[in-house]
Amino acid sequence: MVQTQGISLMKEKVKICFLADKHGLYDDRIYWKMAVPLQKKGYEVSYLLIGNEQQKGVTKEGIDYEVLKVKTFSKNRYLNFVLKNLNPNNNYKKLFKKAAALQAEIYHFHDLWINKIGKKLKRLKHKPVVFYDAREPYAEDYISLIEANKIFNIILKLFAHLVDKWEKKMAEKYDLVIANENTVRDNFRRKLGKKKAETIFNFTDIYKDYKKISLLEKKYDFIYCGGITESRGAIKILEATKIAKKTIPEIRVVFVGRYSPENLKQKLQKFIDENNLKKNVQLFSFVKYEGVSDFYNLSKIGLITWLPLKALTIKMPIKIFEYMAFALPIIGSNFGHIKKYIEQENCGIVVNPDNPHEISEAMCNLLTDSAKYKFYSTNGRKATLEKYKWDFELGRLINFYTTFLQEREKKLKNGI
Repeated sequence: MVQTQGISLMKEKVKICFLADKHGLYDDRIYWKMAVPLQKKGYEVSYLLIGNEQQKGVTKEGIDYEVLKVKTFSKNRYLNFVLKNLNPNNNYKKLFKKAAALQAEIYHFHDLWINKIGKKLKRLKHKPVVFYDAREPYAEDYISLIEANKIFNIILKLFAHLVDKWEKKMAEKYDLVIANENTVRDNFRRKLGKKKAETIFNFTDIYKDYKKISLLEKKYDFIYCGGITESRGAIKILEATKIAKKTIPEIRVVFVGRYSPENLKQKLQKFIDENNLKKNVQLFSFVKYEGVSDFYNLSKIGLITWLPLKALTIKMPIKIFEYMAFALPIIGSNFGHIKKYIEQENCGIVVNPDNPHEISEAMCNLLTDSAKYKFYSTNGRKATLEKYKWDFELGRLINFYTTFLQEREKKLKNGI
């Protein structure tokens, strides 16, 4: 083992610490796609996060974790944000102390506000590698909040601009910024240079769970899976189902995911009750990642009709790849990555997501045209196996880790 100024350059196991504050313990990208397979490949993996309850332990997959209970200073979200940052012992300072104590060779953090401690992680005496997983176009998220609520808020727009500048400034200190699609990556590259930002696409790792089931055995005609909001088309899907029922009375639609805000589920159920859709639509709440495949195998067609808010025109929905992996033809929005992949792989129909009549027409079309259904279904599954498996991206991530660990070792040898 090589030693330089008390710092170990080589270890039997490389220690990786993941950090998050908006994603849960069993987040698909952090936990199932990164932490678990990396642990299996011999890395020593820890996961620190901020959540609703204080927890600590080891998962059955062998991941050491600790959840720090989020501190709330006010029920008003904006006042809480200010008070939280003024508090000398806030969530992020606690998170930093826990992370620093682990002495990991690699810190890989997700979520915007952990940038508050990102620079401090990079300055730790053992000079770790620091990756920032910029999973969202955060500034655009704030702008889309204005669009969705039909308000003009100059303060929020200014805040979004400042957040964007601050995020890019913080990222200058990190070894690598990782995006899950190229628009966010390119925004960072313009500020940091080409070598400082890369894309690790959020391709699917559950393609192996696909079961070839006859259409007659499938329980649902359509599935919408993921974050369920009005801006992601939930109401429009119900309106389209109401129209399609006139042509296909037994049409069956299922929603699976988290409802935001929480009262949205009641709003959707009210629409279902008032429009006689109880036998046609089922609303399921969040299911464990391992259980999603069961719903896909029992469904015929995937829905992803997001509305054209600024942030949603940029974001890369993982559901595109999951639907394709389970041979589900897709009905999706006519913009952004959704349109690109549906048309590129010939795996579905793009529609105007604001037009329930157009969505309904596509629903009836795919359910009644067996040749078109089979064509789209086959194309999607084939594309997944050839291009869109998570295995490909995990290999690239490990290569990035290896490259920056080697650079770190050289610097430590040279006393830099």
